[in-house]
Amino acid sequence: MQEYGYSWDGMLPLKEETALHLYDKEDMQIFLLYSDGSEGIAGSVDEIQNHAEKGGIFGVHKEDWNALTEYRAMKKELAGSKATKEMLQEYGAAEQTENTFTIYQLKDDVPVDFHFRPLEEIQGKGLAVDPANYEKTYTAPLTPGTTLEGIFEKFNIDRPEDFKGHSLSVSDVVVLHQNGQDTAHYVDSFGYKEVPEFLQEQTPQLTPDTRMTGEQIRTPRGSFSVTDMTAEQMREAGYGLHHTSEDGKYLIMGNGTQAFAVAAEQPEKANPLKHVEDAIEQNDNNFDGIINNTPTPTADELEAKARSGEQISLAEYAAALKADKEQGKEKKPGKKAEKKPSIRAQLKADKERAAQKKQARNKSQDLERS
Repeated sequence: MQEYGYSWDGMLPLKEETALHLYDKEDMQIFLLYSDGSEGIAGSVDEIQNHAEKGGIFGVHKEDWNALTEYRAMKKELAGSKATKEMLQEYGAAEQTENTFTIYQLKDDVPVDFHFRPLEEIQGKGLAVDPANYEKTYTAPLTPGTTLEGIFEKFNIDRPEDFKGHSLSVSDVVVLHQNGQDTAHYVDSFGYKEVPEFLQEQTPQLTPDTRMTGEQIRTPRGSFSVTDMTAEQMREAGYGLHHTSEDGKYLIMGNGTQAFAVAAEQPEKANPLKHVEDAIEQNDNNFDGIINNTPTPTADELEAKARSGEQISLAEYAAALKADKEQGKEKKPGKKAEKKPSIRAQLKADKERAAQKKQARNKSQDLERS
């Protein structure tokens, strides 16, 4: 390098190929060295190639080179470590391959109703293959030719040393990641069954132990905490009916490991007055179980209220006009509606007419005698 004309000992000389590799692959700062002892920073691959064509040489700071050497040594050491392998499994072996398979197995605290059960039995109980019940136990590259059957065989007969789960069994799930797409497969009694719901985003499920009211219900079978969840919500959470409290007010529901009390859904009580009200209530637009047989005011009555200074509702007045029209009492402009006499008045009038007829008959008989 000194023969070239560059003499600073803080710079290490580089050939063109090495300079291009470090610039493009290692993102290092490369210098263009000149015969007058000066240097310049390379800004592009073209600049490096043009400088080489002119017979120029390249350099890198010694500190940068030493740092790169230490980094490469550390990377090589870590590549064979257990921690690095576990990290690659956790992130789906993204640096190794695009396609992967991942094994999921049920957590230890998941109810026994889920463990080693055929899919048909799980679904028959109203349960689901919920990813919240599973934990990831292994991830590896999905090499060409690898099949689900091959994965089952390998993880039963020739399990990898770094696989810490149990032998692949019924109720486990294998997720294949191929060409950017994921498919979930449930290990069933015979073969696999696809379970797309395993990959769907799950909404947080209600759990009774987070919705307790603080009350306790005692039955002949024990004491149970009350939750404010409904019976339907409990069934969705994997709980079934265990027994009912003696007074019938509570359902005791369990999942095989724990049980809670929920309020029983009481049927709506029949209103004994409803059919009576329906038959005789005039304002039957409001069935309230109370016999309040108050006649709807007529249009004439509302007009009389308005003339006396009382405030009336226009909506009520419109309803009264409509009711009068439906009953054949449509009011004609400028003419007062004829008021129909009451039954008592009609009887009194009939008695008076009968008395007058009797007097007239008596008079006629008297005249005939004379």
